[in-house]
Formats: sequence, C-alpha cells, structure tokens
Amino acid sequence: MIRIEKTTPRFALTMAIERMGKDLNVSLYGGDGPHIGAVALAVPHAGLRDSEKLDASVSVLTVTGHKEDELARKIAHVLATVFNCSVSVSCGIHLENAAKQEIVDVLDAADQILAQAIEELS
Repeated sequence: MIRIEKTTPRFALTMAIERMGKDLNVSLYGGDGPHIGAVALAVPHAGLRDSEKLDASVSVLTVTGHKEDELARKIAHVLATVFNCSVSVSCGIHLENAAKQEIVDVLDAADQILAQAIEELS
C-alpha cells in the first residue's frame, strides 16, 4: 500500500492506494471530517477520436450535498489513463466554513498528491 500525506496549516489530506492485481483502489480524505462524499470508477479504453490514445470512461456516485465528485472523477481518470487499469476512487474532504481560497488550496494539495502518487506507482 502507498500512503501519501500533505499537511497545511489549515488541513491535512491523505491518499491511500492499494494495488488489486493490476488495478488500483484509491482513497483521498481529510480536513475536519474525513468521510465518503463521492466514489468514482474509471475503466480505460482506446480513445474514440484517436484509437492510438488511451482514454477512460468514469462513473461517479455522489452522496447528496457533497462536492467531491469532480475531484474523484479527475483522480480516477488520470490514474486509469496513465496506468491502463481500472481505478476506483473514494473521496471525502470536509472543511468547516471553508473560504473559496481554502477550497483552491485543497484542490492544489490534491494535485500535488496525485503527481506524487503517479511518481511512486511508476
């Protein structure tokens, strides 16, 4: 299992990645109340416009009122296309009374964690 943590003065995020055969099971959580807010499943396939390029179909389930769907979708799609495998992502990050800049900071931290994950999985 790979575990990556990013801590800022306002929040901490953790990504845990478990290999399941050639596939990946990923959790990204943190903030004031880690939880399951959205789950994404990406399945790689040949690109529809260019069959030489790999793409992925992503399905997402979101808990009512939660906003992690686009982040879970992005992580699943990126990992599925980089590693040509099926990827499940469970994502739950809560910041109480988050300001707009804090949300941007969470997304930036998640991007940094994703880049590190790609490096460690390669």
